[in-house]
Amino acid sequence: MTGPTDPHLPDRRSGYLPAVSHRRFALAPDERLAEGMRRVTLEQLDSALEGLTRPDGDIDSAVHRARKAMKRLRAILRLVRDAIGDDVYRAENALLRDTARLLAPMRDGAVIAAAVRDLRARYDDRLAPGIFDDLVARLDERHLRRRRRVLEDETILPTVVRNLRSARARYASWPVEGDHRLPGVAAARPLVHSFSTVAGGLARTYRRGRREMRQAFDEPTEHNFHRWRKRVKYLRHQVEILRPLWPEVLEAEARELDRLGEALGEEHDLAVMLRLVAALPDLCPDPVDRSLLAALTQHRRAELRTAARILGTRAYAEEPDAFVARFASYWRAWQTPLPVGMEPIDP
Repeated sequence: MTGPTDPHLPDRRSGYLPAVSHRRFALAPDERLAEGMRRVTLEQLDSALEGLTRPDGDIDSAVHRARKAMKRLRAILRLVRDAIGDDVYRAENALLRDTARLLAPMRDGAVIAAAVRDLRARYDDRLAPGIFDDLVARLDERHLRRRRRVLEDETILPTVVRNLRSARARYASWPVEGDHRLPGVAAARPLVHSFSTVAGGLARTYRRGRREMRQAFDEPTEHNFHRWRKRVKYLRHQVEILRPLWPEVLEAEARELDRLGEALGEEHDLAVMLRLVAALPDLCPDPVDRSLLAALTQHRRAELRTAARILGTRAYAEEPDAFVARFASYWRAWQTPLPVGMEPIDP
């Protein structure tokens, strides 16, 4: 397997750490699907709320964790969309999307500054000492100003917490097969212990990702690559959830999707950074430095798109029907008890 020094792959953020690092974000080996879906949604919301409501906590880490939890929750909603219905899906997805956007300024500025640092580190042996120092300092200052505005706004964090708490109350009342409680707001029909609960959502996520991969390479715009990246992230999280169906295979599959998502993520961050510097040239007032920055950025983006094509071609090699049929076969095997002494061990 290619190591972290591969020049075509990202080596920041999670990089080559295992994609399935949070074991709870998956069905348990002996857990019924419906109960598991309800459990993982509540755990993600609890994780987000814990950091945001702790008065002495690290707010930057809490915001990062909350935004990550909301991405995972949106992947879950897509996975069970057919079970909960389109109206519920659209309402809940829009709420999570809009809530995450309230926190975006807390993360976006830091990501852009990190993109310049990573670019400079990658080409360090070919650059003059101290190059882009002023740009990084200005980006850091801009990020701190935007962060301060969010923290000083007395409505943003309380709105985020209120939205997540209301979502948790609804998801806690998701009715599941065999549950005699009254149906909650979040689902009109009970979630059942059947592959049909997730088959449609899994197929839709995979099919859209495959289509948007083709569109990204047919028309290689920033927008198209970003849309594809989002589908890759959703699929990666869905594969993580279904990991117990065949842990060895699906953990590896999630890891490969993570590598693809990281390549597309770095490509997107560089595109945003370059667009920002073009719109605000005072961030990098020296035209020679701006030209060098643009050249290095475009070179790196081309490398990442090459890596994404290779990884994406593998990840989306199957036809959508075949992809879902493969998971359905894993499901059937998962439902068949193994002989005594052959039970799987979940590390």
